[in-house]
Amino acid sequence: MIKKTIAAAVAAAVIMVGVGTSQVNAVPGKDLQILPIIVNGQKVRFPDTEPYVNTDGRTMVPVRFVSEMLGADVTWENSTQTAIIQYEGKTIRMPIGSNTVTVDGAAEELDTAAEMYEGRTMVPLRFVSEVLDSKVEWDASAHSVKVTDAKYQAKVDTGEVKLDPWGREYSKTQDANWFRLTDLESVGFYKLYSKKTTSRSFIEKRNASYISTANVLGAKIRSYYEVQLNVDYRTINEAAFTRAFMNSASGTITKNDYVKSQYEETIKKYVKWVKDNKIVTKGYADPELSAVQGLDATVWIPTHFKFMIISSKDPNQTFLDNWDVTNLSDATKLKTGVWYDGYSNVRMHSVVANATWGEDHGLAEFENMFIKENYYYNISVK
Repeated sequence: MIKKTIAAAVAAAVIMVGVGTSQVNAVPGKDLQILPIIVNGQKVRFPDTEPYVNTDGRTMVPVRFVSEMLGADVTWENSTQTAIIQYEGKTIRMPIGSNTVTVDGAAEELDTAAEMYEGRTMVPLRFVSEVLDSKVEWDASAHSVKVTDAKYQAKVDTGEVKLDPWGREYSKTQDANWFRLTDLESVGFYKLYSKKTTSRSFIEKRNASYISTANVLGAKIRSYYEVQLNVDYRTINEAAFTRAFMNSASGTITKNDYVKSQYEETIKKYVKWVKDNKIVTKGYADPELSAVQGLDATVWIPTHFKFMIISSKDPNQTFLDNWDVTNLSDATKLKTGVWYDGYSNVRMHSVVANATWGEDHGLAEFENMFIKENYYYNISVK
């Protein structure tokens, strides 16, 4: 199998408010851009439908989860198909498909409308957050939308709450192994990686250079997996897929003509597999840049993966990560129509001699999502 041959060779790698409709009919991987949301220092865990940037470039979010994290109550009025948000004596009514909303009975015109998508009521993030007295901003380095209310910002300003470089809250129970984050504690992240003990010391030794390099490497992971997790047999392009991987890959792959040709051949066969098996998927990868571990020229970046297989004749071989796997990975059985949400380590390698941390690091292989003893996924079924 060619992936095993490759493994052997390598061993020898803005937010805007916009116009909506009463129903989104977006094609995953083409016109939905899924993105993380941080509310008051906590990265939001959506059980199923994720926020997205729609075809008009507008950020839409499931109304209930963000509103409730900001202290609001949300109810649904079925007779009028209206989402009702109540917050500190204020009542906001947002009918599905209408650009007119009311705040305490006063009508306001938006250039978007609430819409239904995958059974969830999706609303424009900026309007909802600001009407709940919160500030909304795009954080490019965190690749996230940050929503912060005045009370929480006051805690940050006084030092009562401390944030990591990407706007997430540090836990008050730190230890010698990790810069612990409160939202990772709540999902069992540190239990999964309890045997990993080098993250904190690895980061501390790199001081100011750590953040800029982490941003570059995080962008490499996100950009490749934006392509890999959003494949569509009707539109997949071999050249674009190859380019996405090579732009994020280690020099151990890109600077060795033979190894590079083997990877290109594998991608060619995978693209044919996608077309033959009518594969459509959606998802994203979100690197945990406050939890990197390193050893010599290799670093491991724990990454939050969330994905759904929409269609596939053989869902057990959907991504390059679980297609024709080597002994690095489990041959994981997957289902269509459910969300997988969890973590795995992404290995990045440098071709530079004696390198321990630098922007030249890149993906060391195709297989990252199902590395043995290094991943877990929860399944959400609507």
